[in-house]
Amino acid sequence: MLDIPPEIWHYIASFVPDEELCHLLGVNSVFFAIAMDLRWKEVSIMTRNTSEAMRILKRLSDPFIANRLQRLVLRLTHVKERNTTGSQESAKDFKHLRQQFHLTINRVFKVFRKDHSSPEADLSNDFTKPLGRPTFSDVISSIISASPHFRNIHDLTIDSWDLPPSYDLKDLFTAIWSSFGANLCRLSLGGNLEGYRVLIESQPNLEKLREFHVEFTNNLFRVDNDMDVKILVELVAPFINRLNGNLHSLRVWSWANLDLSAFFARLEVLPVLEYLNIRMAFNKALTNPAGLKNLLCGCSTTLQRLDLRLNPAGLPMNPVWEEPLSLWLTECLADERCFAHLRQLDIYPTNKQVGMDFLQSCIHRTSKTLTHLTVRDRYFQPTELVLVVDSAATCAELKSLRLNVWRLDATLFDLLAKKVPEIRMLWLSVGEALSNNDHGGLGHTFLQELKQRSYANWKLKDISIWQGGQEVDDDTMLALARSIPSLSSFFGTGHMRTNSFDH
Repeated sequence: MLDIPPEIWHYIASFVPDEELCHLLGVNSVFFAIAMDLRWKEVSIMTRNTSEAMRILKRLSDPFIANRLQRLVLRLTHVKERNTTGSQESAKDFKHLRQQFHLTINRVFKVFRKDHSSPEADLSNDFTKPLGRPTFSDVISSIISASPHFRNIHDLTIDSWDLPPSYDLKDLFTAIWSSFGANLCRLSLGGNLEGYRVLIESQPNLEKLREFHVEFTNNLFRVDNDMDVKILVELVAPFINRLNGNLHSLRVWSWANLDLSAFFARLEVLPVLEYLNIRMAFNKALTNPAGLKNLLCGCSTTLQRLDLRLNPAGLPMNPVWEEPLSLWLTECLADERCFAHLRQLDIYPTNKQVGMDFLQSCIHRTSKTLTHLTVRDRYFQPTELVLVVDSAATCAELKSLRLNVWRLDATLFDLLAKKVPEIRMLWLSVGEALSNNDHGGLGHTFLQELKQRSYANWKLKDISIWQGGQEVDDDTMLALARSIPSLSSFFGTGHMRTNSFDH
């Protein structure tokens, strides 16, 4: 067995589930290396628990461990420091009492062990360690110290939502850029815009960056919308523009009460952009959405995946806010470049009739390329659903469909199996409550109808059905499996085991 080449062991290991590999690290050096890579390729450091963060960083200070790290997540949360307002004399008295207590305990144990060595000598080791938990600054300093070993990191996430201005991260950013900034392929940031200013002014070197994700909210420690917009327009937008030659993925999520119109107007066309993900309230963040439209149209030749979730803030389905969004979507579609080459579309089309017309036209425009379609937050009535599915049927490459429907009945599955027989994944959220019981009800009627159906020609592999924010009952899922022979997975798990099956 010892003579088996390493590449054969790697091939054997490829058949072992990840959760089992960690139990095999003692088999040989190959399995040991694989298990260690699996354990340390992705690490999260959270300053909310500074003691745990320091424990992880102690391990990462070893180059043997640190060299395996590929994805680092830093969740930098405000940490309340220990109360130091008491008098120095009280602190000295408390420390003295603790020393005397431990000294007494050591003496007792040494008597029982018949150990006559000096307890005072051992005590000195105990109290060279700092008392209490590590501080936020301790964690940051340890990250900076360990960062020279992080040369294989290519994916970095930094979340710093509630850090006050007194927490200066400039030295941390400088250490990151000098250690592995040039190797980063993905950078994800979350926090307030003042933190973005500090990061950008630290002059990051991101020559290989392909994916840039930003998510921001209002500053908890100051209210200055004009300054936040200035940071977006004068720092963040130019920073993105400088990345345009390599940037394949851009995500911009805003929970801030800010108008981002000038920010999008400042963005240049990104010539190799393939994925654009925008999430914000249309009526709050885009008083003039022309800049976003120009970005969509200008990047249309390369754009393959688009997530556009612009649900207006305020009361749901308020026509005052829904109408401008639906008209803007229609205006985008009027430009023949827009949406032309999409393979994946995730969108909220509004609940207006204009939004329904837009959705149908958009599907038809992408019919030659579309493989994944997700329609958010609009629950379709049966007549509307027929129109949407008829449009989806024109997409020869469609493999994944996600919709919201008011009612779950057999006619819905008749329609889907007939019109989109080639899809492999179906996700449905149901608005009307199901009730499977022996006394009848909507769910009971649906199960009875399914017993009369068999969708033998449907190629569906995975199905997910949700109602009221949770998965529907096992009886419904198993009934669908009996009627759809091709099914092999529920809820994207890769299997059809249910709670009923397990018990």
